[in-house]
Amino acid sequence: MLSQRTSLKSVFVAMLAIFIGLVALPANAEIKIGFQAPLTGFAASDGHAAKVAAELAVSDINAAGGVLGQKLSLVIYDDQAKADQAIFTANKLVGDDKVKLAINGSYSASGRAASTIFQKAKVVFISAYGVHPDITRAGNYVFRLIHLGPPQGRAGANFVGKQLKLKRVSVVTMNNDYGESTVEGFLKVAKRFGIKVLNKYSYSLKDRQFGAIVASVKRDKPDAIYATGYFFTGGPLVSQIRAAGIKVPIIGSQAFDSAKFIGIAGAAANGVYIVGGLAANEKDGSLTRFFKEFKKRASYLPVNSTAQVYSSFMLMADAIKRAGSTDPAKVRAALAATSNFRMLGGAMLAGFSPQREVVMPMAVTRVKDGKFSAFSSIDDLKLLGKQ
Repeated sequence: MLSQRTSLKSVFVAMLAIFIGLVALPANAEIKIGFQAPLTGFAASDGHAAKVAAELAVSDINAAGGVLGQKLSLVIYDDQAKADQAIFTANKLVGDDKVKLAINGSYSASGRAASTIFQKAKVVFISAYGVHPDITRAGNYVFRLIHLGPPQGRAGANFVGKQLKLKRVSVVTMNNDYGESTVEGFLKVAKRFGIKVLNKYSYSLKDRQFGAIVASVKRDKPDAIYATGYFFTGGPLVSQIRAAGIKVPIIGSQAFDSAKFIGIAGAAANGVYIVGGLAANEKDGSLTRFFKEFKKRASYLPVNSTAQVYSSFMLMADAIKRAGSTDPAKVRAALAATSNFRMLGGAMLAGFSPQREVVMPMAVTRVKDGKFSAFSSIDDLKLLGKQ
């Protein structure tokens, strides 16, 4: 009799455990991932592209069965590429939506602001393409999937001085977080690569007329021009440089990498090099499919920042699988231990530095016949690392 009671009790406990498990993890359970992007304001074009890339990534992951048997669910907020909106939306994601994982598809100013909120809440946070050093300095739950501004600048100096073998350079920079941090890296190592910086010129995010800068650059008579900026400043700048009869090579920073840059600059875009552009390996079937699906959804071709957003979601999903859990501490540890993760486009992410910065080569592209094409790469990981 006692044996029978014990047996019934065991069955009851087992059934109760199963019931509790079902309550804790219903069949339609979803893994929420917070996503911030500038959907309105001056950066809305980039934000819309980032949103399309995020939705495409989640759709692809879910179509392949999701993660740990669960579907991913996007919780999207517009941060307007502004610090105050980034703080507001990050607090909503943490407080209202209870997300434990988040990705930022926005600029450095919002990434810097949001990172402190997510770190305090121990939410795993990936900045897809924000380049300011302070983003990852927020703490050990914050990762970045693109090279910092300074390494981008150092790679630019390597490309100009070592690969192109050009020595007399005029520098034109946008005077915000992205522009200044990137040009800082270029200036720091310019002499190492035999470069003489003739002059440095700065402009604001709102500038579209560069007559005074162009005239000064023309007087410099440089061998090359290194410029930082976004596509909507880089397009007019390049167009006006060429209109002034300046024919020397122009080397742009990563954020020139947009079809809209070519649209704005027109024929003047041809021949422009971009350090940090999308490493477009034509043999990569996943990239070919991404281009096709992205264009179907957005009506224009994707660029590096959109590929970064897509890869950020794929990496987050991969880390959850490796962790075997959605627990933030375990996902954070899995991200930190990442090695040999293939980014969209074929670039190999060797891993993360102790500061949670990417360790991988940087692609160089060139505009040819109105399209971006692969040109070379910067493979010196020591140069691209912390200095």
